[in-house]
Amino acid sequence: MEFDERTETMEDLGRNGARLIQSRNGFRFGEDTVLLAWFVSENLRIRQSRPVRVLELGTNCGAGSILLAARRSDLRIDGVERQKEAAEIFRRNIGLNAYTDRMRGFCADLRDLPSPEIPGNIYDAVFMNPPYRKAEEGPVTSEDAHSRELLEARFSMHGSVEDFLSCGKKMLASGGDLFLVDRAKDFSQVMKTCLDLNLIPKRITFVHPYAEKEATLFLLSAKKGGKMTGTVITPPLILRDDKREYTPQLKRIYSEDN
Repeated sequence: MEFDERTETMEDLGRNGARLIQSRNGFRFGEDTVLLAWFVSENLRIRQSRPVRVLELGTNCGAGSILLAARRSDLRIDGVERQKEAAEIFRRNIGLNAYTDRMRGFCADLRDLPSPEIPGNIYDAVFMNPPYRKAEEGPVTSEDAHSRELLEARFSMHGSVEDFLSCGKKMLASGGDLFLVDRAKDFSQVMKTCLDLNLIPKRITFVHPYAEKEATLFLLSAKKGGKMTGTVITPPLILRDDKREYTPQLKRIYSEDN
């Protein structure tokens, strides 16, 4: 698989030989993407009768889907990305990793789903990492201002968290699982939207940069049409110790064997 070293990078993801092409000047995946892929893999049950059907909303270059596929060979993953350039890189990453038999990439606006090409009510799981900042929420860095891709990845210009969750519900089969990572400061808003959509929170993990610091992120698993009981708040996920080194928890997440 060829790539342009002037405008792109190719990285080893450190898991089962998976690699990823990214734009040098576009949005580049972060630690939240790694955590979400781990969280989905850990909490999505295996089906004995058939592969598990999974959809990612807002894939960008496909880091989340590629990381998840590297963890779970039993999944059949579709990914949707609005930006044409990012969607094309995602398709190239599928080919790069020889995942064409179990992964598909689509260029589409999630607000237009379901569609004839991507029907609703069929997926066992939907996962998402929506833009954290509202369209009107500043400040805008000079880097963002000069890149439409960065602006759209970091700001909810073409889909709010409500749009993501609403689409997720439409695409899930009854009893399907929705997974999300978002800012801890937006926890109440996300919970309200989930309950309004009858997406019942089942598992919540708060993510702290250090043990003594407040949570900055949370990971959520919710069920479409689930019972209003049985929600589990897990022990917190602490990322780094007082020496700014990975905690044993985070080392396990990044470990090739995990």
